[in-house]
Amino acid sequence: MKYIDEFILDRINSKKTRLESMILDKNSLKKILRDILVEFACTSNAIEGSTLSLEDTRTILESGSDFLGKAPYFQHLAFNHVNAFEYINRNTRAPPSINGVLELHGVLMKNIDKEAGSFRDKKSNDKIQGKVEEFLEKINQYTEYHAIEKAAIVQSFFHQIRPFNYGTGSTSRLIAKWLLNYHGYIFGLDLNDYEIKYYRKCAEKAGRGTIYPLVSMMTKCVEGALDHLISQVTRLNIVSIEDAMKINRMNLEQMYEGIRSGMIKAYKKDGSIYIINQRIDKITRGAEILDLIL
Repeated sequence: MKYIDEFILDRINSKKTRLESMILDKNSLKKILRDILVEFACTSNAIEGSTLSLEDTRTILESGSDFLGKAPYFQHLAFNHVNAFEYINRNTRAPPSINGVLELHGVLMKNIDKEAGSFRDKKSNDKIQGKVEEFLEKINQYTEYHAIEKAAIVQSFFHQIRPFNYGTGSTSRLIAKWLLNYHGYIFGLDLNDYEIKYYRKCAEKAGRGTIYPLVSMMTKCVEGALDHLISQVTRLNIVSIEDAMKINRMNLEQMYEGIRSGMIKAYKKDGSIYIINQRIDKITRGAEILDLIL
């Protein structure tokens, strides 16, 4: 760890641990993760120069509608973020690879770039692929850098070599998200207009070798996503088995049968049994949030 203050990292990890220990309502969690997707797509596009608002982006993602007078490039790019997020969720148990990067670019730039999923300049294609492959092998093996630092280094590298004709910046942020998800962190992009401009400058500086400002922005984004989830998601109340029997008008045998069948979720702590008054398919633990498909 070279660029992150230990106090800040301890604070982030404390929030991560708190979220992982929470028992959450699955429906409210899926809505919030969807909001994170909309914000990510909108902000990532704004960093590239898009004028689509958050509500424009939400409408595009939910209905597929086009906006007259708005650049079709960014409309397609916004919509493709849905499939890009799903691709990352399917592959997040492994770190980014050369094939994964190309496939992710292909998903993100579908119907935008005829060379989606391939590196620019076919004459030097092998050279670019070799550089990216070597870099990914190294970044995945680094032990001296924290995951947030690695995510910033990824963006720095892609800004330096510009491996794609279109979509290098957007793809690099999604690779950073993939890398963070692999290490158990969430990458959100809930930024105001000033922060969007600053993020762009940080990425440009990182491409020229000054990485600390981008690490600071990435740290802010990771912590902001954790704060948003902790404050917004619905937490479920845990009650004693005796109180649960009264609430549900069930006797002990009926309660045990519900626990055995999975209709009722129970936890044992300090010799006592506690109940969540929800069906098992309606809840999730914070530790499982990255397994949810949006």
